[in-house]
This record gives sequence, structure tokens and C-alpha cells, in this order.
Amino acid sequence: MSPFDPLFQVLSMVGIILKYTWWIILPLGLYSIFRPLWKSFVINVLFFGETINFTLLKISLPKDMLSKPKSMENVLGGLMGSSSTITYYKEVMFGKLNDYFSLEIVSNEGEVSFYILAPHRSIRLVQQVFYGQFPDVEITVGAEDYFNRIPATVPDENWNMWGAKMILANTDCLPITTYSQFEDPKTGDLYDPLASILEAMGSMGPGEHLIYQVQISMVDSSSWRKKGEAEIEKVLKEYNMSPMTDYSDGTMMRILPHHKQEYLKSVHYKMDKPAWQCQILYAYISRREVFSPVGSSAIGGSLRMFESGNNNFFLTDKYYTASAYQFMNKTRRRYRKRRLLKLMQERDMQGKLDVLNVEEIATLWHFPTQLTQVPSIPHLESRRSPAPSNLPIGE
Repeated sequence: MSPFDPLFQVLSMVGIILKYTWWIILPLGLYSIFRPLWKSFVINVLFFGETINFTLLKISLPKDMLSKPKSMENVLGGLMGSSSTITYYKEVMFGKLNDYFSLEIVSNEGEVSFYILAPHRSIRLVQQVFYGQFPDVEITVGAEDYFNRIPATVPDENWNMWGAKMILANTDCLPITTYSQFEDPKTGDLYDPLASILEAMGSMGPGEHLIYQVQISMVDSSSWRKKGEAEIEKVLKEYNMSPMTDYSDGTMMRILPHHKQEYLKSVHYKMDKPAWQCQILYAYISRREVFSPVGSSAIGGSLRMFESGNNNFFLTDKYYTASAYQFMNKTRRRYRKRRLLKLMQERDMQGKLDVLNVEEIATLWHFPTQLTQVPSIPHLESRRSPAPSNLPIGE
């Protein structure tokens, strides 16, 4: 018997199966290939090309503004008014998507500015929710994109960069440490969790740029909450407990170890608030003669401070980082840097996206608090005042 006979028999069997089932297999194969291409076409041509035009808004702050992350949490909840029900049919056939936003803090040579990229159709909503919580800010619609100050060829012989995308280390059902846990229980003073990032941005010098983006988009809240409920059920099953049972008599506290109780409390706490799907990116870009490793690690290191106890924390996404090792590392590093820069410039949400509730996002992106002194933030000369109620209106 030839050693090739069994292989021939297997191939013959596969040929017979394909002969009678190709009309099933071929459409499925073509669907998996052409569906993402079609979706990209309808989103970029039928939807973005005609319905959505993104606009960059610059937010200027008064010098003596009293700001708290809680107010930014309310803003993030208000932005959810831009959402609507998008069915699978509308998404696939017409490229319909809910609005998404990019919350940004940028240091251009030490001058720190706040931006939000929003769909043009949602500008009025953005103004309403921001002025409702921060009536003294000034919002400039159609601000110049700060990427225009950065060469498109970065990295090159004159410019270098470093950056990464940050993702959660554990399941996104588990929260990070939020601003409420940075409050001094005795004095009530809030230590600003963004203080070190803002300080690093203010220390940038000529030829240095530091960019920090928190991109947010709507998430299917029902499926995300089901994921959280499944996580709770998984923990309870480890101790032969059921989420359907009433444990008000204290049985749960006697059976579950303390760290598991705290874990479940954290999951419940996160699920109690509305959430967004997020992508967190940062990049340090500078001329080669002033490039500093300290500047490149300022944001990444600061984001790692949100780990505490049973809470979640951030780490670098290995697929979206400027690092590359071993094979052709120099060429791959250049490619990865340019890919990351393009991702930030186009505000394109790709790869792993984590779900964060409004309190977590407000911790990651908010205006400086009263205790945070950042002299390099340009402030308004005077407060923004509402128009008089008796102001005549022309026809």
C-alpha cells in the first residue's frame, strides 16, 4: 500500500464534499470577504460623505473657573442625547452609525489647550451640555487642527515621536480608580488625577508636542450589562451560589471571601452608570534635538496610577505602540509610529475598545480643578456672560 493512498482518499473525500456543497460554502466565503469592504464603502461614502462632517471645537477656560470632574460626568451623560436606535439593517445597508466624539488635551510647545472633535450635526448639543455645566467657558467652532503644526512625514530625519494606545488589563466590567477616590476624606479637597499629565504638558518646550485623546462612541448598553451580569454569575458559581437567590440574611457575606465581595461591589458600581465605548491614545512628537524620554512616558505612566485594590488598570496595547523588537525593528518602528499618528489624526477607532462609564471617562478627561495650577493654559480675560434678555432680534 502506497503511503500516499490515505492522503489521496482524504483529498477525494474533500473533493466530493465540495462538489455538492460549493453553492453553500462559496457565498459564505464571499460574504466574509466583501462584508467589511461594503461596510467601509457605505460608512465612508454614503454616511460620512453626505451626512457627517466632523468639526474641531476649542474650549477656552476662564482663569477663576471652579471645575469638578462631576460636572464633566454630567456633560458625558448629556452627549448621549446624540444617539438613536441603529438597526443591523441600517448599519449594513446604509452605513448608519451613532455619533462619536474625541476628547483631547494638547500641548503645543507648552501651550495647553482643550479640544473636542464632534459631528457637525451635534455641535449644538455639545454647546448646550458644556454651557449647562460650565457657563463661563468659550467654545470656538471650527478651530484649526493642531496636527497642521506637525509634519506629515514624522518620524523623519528631523522629527521623532513616541506613543501608544492604552487598554484595560482586565475585563471592562471592572472599573478603574475614579476621581471620587482621590478626594481627601478630612478636608474634602480633590487631588486632580490629571495633575501630572497637565504638568507634563505645561513643561513642553520649543519643538515639542504632547497629544492626549479619549475617543468615545455609543455602546450597546444591554449587551454590556449582560456581560457584567455574566461576570457576577461566574464569581457566584465558584462558591455554588446563584444570582437569583436572596442573600439579604447575610449568607453571601459569610460564604464569599472579602476580596470577592469587593470585586462584585466594583462590578455593580460600574454598571450603575451609563457608559461609552472608548479608545485612549497619546503621542509625544518633537524635533530630534530636543526629544526626551521623560516627555514620551508622561501620559502612559500617569494612566497607570488608576490601579488600586480590586480595581482595573491600563497597560499598553502591543498592537498599537511605537515599539518593535527583533526582526526589522527599525523599519517596523517607523511603520508603527506613522500608523499610530494616522490613527490619532483621523480619530479612527480600531482594534480593542474598552467600555468605561461616565465617571471613569470624567476621571480621564476633565478641566483642571481649583487645586491644579497650570500656568501654561491660556485663559479668557473675562467671564463669558449671557446675552441680555431684552436684546432686540432682527428679522
